[in-house]
Amino acid sequence: MGWFNRSKPDEHAQAIETAWRIHGALSDWTGKVDAKASFAFAIESAGIATVVALSGEGKIFEVLQDCWQNYLYYGGLIALAIASFFAVWVVIPRLRMRHVKKEYKDHFIYFGHLKYWDAAQLPKAIEERDLLPVLSQQMVKMSDIAWRKHIAVKISMFVAMAGGAALAVCAVLIRF
Repeated sequence: MGWFNRSKPDEHAQAIETAWRIHGALSDWTGKVDAKASFAFAIESAGIATVVALSGEGKIFEVLQDCWQNYLYYGGLIALAIASFFAVWVVIPRLRMRHVKKEYKDHFIYFGHLKYWDAAQLPKAIEERDLLPVLSQQMVKMSDIAWRKHIAVKISMFVAMAGGAALAVCAVLIRF
């Protein structure tokens, strides 16, 4: 029985260590999706700028001759604008400003919660509270944010590809 009681704290410490590793992986995934979104936004913005530049006098998109060319041109531009919106949405910080002040007494991992803590009271709270539930709650929130960001960057990329394809088809139709 004594061995079991001694191993319980070790198991709990191992669980906390594992949770911190997962937390680190979530931070890494969030950073990577932000980088992907920044890349997508740069490409999509360049696509919009290129199409606008090619719409000037004497350029390929200067005169759209039929409804299909108009649909493809404006549809492609709108798709690139929507794709850009999703890419920007990914990198907008998720501060949860309306929630953190109400939650901070039960949490101390997220900087939004920490800003409300008194520096003299925080060490005692960290010592007395079980870290695993606090860390688990933070991981769930981070996972939700990371999931939404990954979905949004995926949408951004697919919509951008559709917009680029529409504009390419429009250019081909204009040439022939």
